[in-house]
Amino acid sequence: MGKVLEKIDLEDAELSCQKEMIADLFKQHNDTLIKFLRARLRSDADAHEVAQEAYVKLLDLDKPDAISYLKAYLFRVASNLAIDRLRSKQRNAVFKPLTFFDNTHPSEEQYALKKEQLSLMTSFINELPPKCRKAFLLSRIHGLSSVEIASLMNISDRMVRKYLVRATEYCRERLDSHQGEN
Repeated sequence: MGKVLEKIDLEDAELSCQKEMIADLFKQHNDTLIKFLRARLRSDADAHEVAQEAYVKLLDLDKPDAISYLKAYLFRVASNLAIDRLRSKQRNAVFKPLTFFDNTHPSEEQYALKKEQLSLMTSFINELPPKCRKAFLLSRIHGLSSVEIASLMNISDRMVRKYLVRATEYCRERLDSHQGEN
């Protein structure tokens, strides 16, 4: 019974020591960690949430002898969590297609405005990197699926989808900034 109590006391002491080291790590590096995560996630709230998750993972660490590597481990865990968060947001992002003409008959003024937007879009599309532009045009002009485009361009379907999102976001941002100037 005495050895069991000694073992429990020893484990409690190790756990207490580990918690103190993590508390010290928090005091010394939390601001740096938050800045690191904010740069990756571009969100203060997400940076704080991911940092908190990383500290929780440190507390769950089974090997107290790995304490000397805690700072590196903390940043690695936080980096992995940030990547997971970005991937999750990317998967959940709503794809909003670019549209110029609807089924109604536009007035001459609306027609002229849409024609100008289409001309601007053509110039924006021409600004895209070649592979991104090709994927975008194959999708929007020729109506090919991402799988078909991937096969034609000899790249992955995932890369095609990235190109399409990148091209759409770029063109939308350029169009929005142009409209903001006018």
